[in-house]
Amino acid sequence: MKKASLLPLVLLLGACHEEPAMTFGLNFRVGDSTRPVEQASCIPPGANSGETTGSSIDNWEIGEPPPHLFMDAEPDAEDDVYRVRVYVAYEIEKGGIWWEPSEILAERVYDVTFGESGGQDSFVVDFEGEPYTVEVVGIPAHASCPSYDSDPA
Repeated sequence: MKKASLLPLVLLLGACHEEPAMTFGLNFRVGDSTRPVEQASCIPPGANSGETTGSSIDNWEIGEPPPHLFMDAEPDAEDDVYRVRVYVAYEIEKGGIWWEPSEILAERVYDVTFGESGGQDSFVVDFEGEPYTVEVVGIPAHASCPSYDSDPA
C-alpha cells in the first residue's frame, strides 16, 4: 500500500518540473534609407520555448495595404537558440487579423555563445526595392534589455 501511494507523488513531482528557459536574450535594431537604425524590439533572458516575439519592421500606416515586412524570433530553450527570420507577410482573416508569411528574406540562428558574449550581427534584406538593415546584439544572462529614451536629444 505504501508503494502505491508513492507512485502518484512521483508522477506529480515529474509533472511539476520547470520548463527550460533561454539563458540569453537578443536586442534588435532596424533601419532603412528613410530612417536611421533604431530600436525595434528586445527579448530579455529567460524566455520559454513557444514565446515567439514578432513585429512589423517596415514603415507603414494603419490601413495601408499589404504586403509588409515582419521579423520574428522563436526561442528554443531545449537547444538554447533563437531562430530569427525576416519575411514578407500578407494580412489574412482568421477570427481576427493574422499575418501570413509569404516569402522569407533572411533566417538566422543565434546560440548561447553569441548571446553570452554580447555578440553582434548585422544583415540587409531587400523589401520592395528598399534595403533594410537589421542589427542583432546578444544579451548575457546577467544583463537586461537596454533602456532607450523616447527623446534622444
